[in-house]
Amino acid sequence: MLINRNNYPELNYLLWDYTQQMVTPAHAFDTYERRWAHIDKNRLTEEEQALIEQLTRDEGNNILLVAS
Repeated sequence: MLINRNNYPELNYLLWDYTQQMVTPAHAFDTYERRWAHIDKNRLTEEEQALIEQLTRDEGNNILLVAS
């Protein structure tokens, strides 16, 4: 399964330096973790919040390690 970054505004913002439109779940999860401090949490849609929760379960073994 690939993730279309254009469906998730904050993920798309975080991937400013990545040119591919489709990303793997592992890449998306890693990006959220490494760049969490740059997310505008007020702009997270319900769909994107659900994606982050799913990625945390599937890719992070229920752990999302973020720096604030």
